[in-house]
Amino acid sequence: MTRVALVGWLGRLAPDELGAVLRRRPDALGAPPPEDLVQLAARLTARTGIDEVVARLPLPAVQVLEALSGPGPVPLPDLADRLGVAVDDPALDATLQVLLQRALVWPSQDEGALFSAAYLPAAPASPEEPFQPAPPAPALRPADRSAVRDAAVRAATLLLERLPVLLDAAAARPLGRQRSGGVAVREQRRLALASGLDEPTVALLADLAVAARLLGPDGVRFVPTLAYDDWAERAPADRLARLLKEWWAGAPLRQVVVRAMHELPPDTAVADVSSLAPLVRWTAPLQTREPEDLAAAVAGVVAEATLLGVCAAGALSPIGRALADGRGVSDVAQRLLPAAPAADALHVRGVGSVIVSDDTALLDELVAADALAPLKLRRIAPTVAGSALSPVDTLAALRSAGYRPARDAGPGPVRLHRARVDHVRRPPARSTVDPGELAQRLLVPQQRRADPLDVIRQKAPQLRPEQAQLLATAVEDGSPVWIRYVDANGRASERVIDNAQLSGGNIDAWCRLRRDDRAFTLDKIVAVAPVRV
Repeated sequence: MTRVALVGWLGRLAPDELGAVLRRRPDALGAPPPEDLVQLAARLTARTGIDEVVARLPLPAVQVLEALSGPGPVPLPDLADRLGVAVDDPALDATLQVLLQRALVWPSQDEGALFSAAYLPAAPASPEEPFQPAPPAPALRPADRSAVRDAAVRAATLLLERLPVLLDAAAARPLGRQRSGGVAVREQRRLALASGLDEPTVALLADLAVAARLLGPDGVRFVPTLAYDDWAERAPADRLARLLKEWWAGAPLRQVVVRAMHELPPDTAVADVSSLAPLVRWTAPLQTREPEDLAAAVAGVVAEATLLGVCAAGALSPIGRALADGRGVSDVAQRLLPAAPAADALHVRGVGSVIVSDDTALLDELVAADALAPLKLRRIAPTVAGSALSPVDTLAALRSAGYRPARDAGPGPVRLHRARVDHVRRPPARSTVDPGELAQRLLVPQQRRADPLDVIRQKAPQLRPEQAQLLATAVEDGSPVWIRYVDANGRASERVIDNAQLSGGNIDAWCRLRRDDRAFTLDKIVAVAPVRV
């Protein structure tokens, strides 16, 4: 990999092409946005962002990255030979376009070779696995769209009826916890016997309730939370969306399976769930390496999705398609699920203590504060918020967060007075930069930047005028140049560098000696000369 070559390639893109790259790499757009292409290249090659993007790539893109693995450029004919395809194979070109659009590969300056941003280990199956540009086809059968929708609605409705039964049982007898933080297996068995549901269904519902904070820890046991009271009062569509949000954010295989089913032809269903496993692996091979029996793991995800109304009879439901598309599940479910029956004008809520304040804005601040999440605060009246903890614990939590509450003379309320809240965590600011506008700005010539020769003369006064000019020319046109460099320990070495870029008081360049990117401090470059042919 060479970041210098990446900077050069980014600079050669048209604004709409660079904007398309940025839209596919939102990890590079965090606040503050990059000020120039050098900063952008650094973000695009950051390990965290690369890993997240590569994890979602299909098999052919991963195979190309594996074939490109290594620090140096790979000529296109060599890449084609490693993959066992012709250099002009349309499938290879299409796969390279997928990677180029995400800045995971980029061409060298002469366009004759490719660099890779992602070094991958051995191939998902074996090094001899042939290049597979086309996805495998599972066994399919026709699917009736109305039947799938109706079956999914029945499943989701039944789910929303079952979960309160389990949580009410937990309220009557708190559930024991296991070391991993979930509901203990013996408690799942007890709930299964009490509810008449099978153990896998109870295990999934209990896990979702914990993830959605409908069940919360009370010492070594789980009990329903105040959030459960709020959840139970909401419309069925909102209740389902809350559970599906936690399911979708769970095991990565869930998203991969849904995405794979989403790409199947319209009005078709999977006739044999085991035949879906090869397509799932092709869709995201790096996320499907873990299960020893992928077919069984995929079948388990499909069973969960069927229980939740995400799919039915081997086909995605409208709710499942909304998940795959990133659309609002609540809006889709609102059109499908029946409205909740009207309740009596009675509400019962459990609280451990209440916080009273005439400053309603201050109460709003408390309810939204992450530091006070353990209190599970909920507004009961305009000037009253309920806490799940006792008055003593609530007072301690408020003081720890930087507030100065006063204990009422009575047994319950905690009156609050405004105080310094320096310790309340604020959510990090999110970048709202528009990729298209940023691309335009990054590609506009920066006239205010100093001339490379002026910078080199200032930062490297030890160089003779003709040497400074030679190094400045190499920066401007990317040509190779020979340098003698003395490091911080006084050791001298001779290097040939390519694609040099100025970065403050340094030269960032590809070092032929080390076959990698290197940064050379200008005041330690003691000589410059043309490359000897």
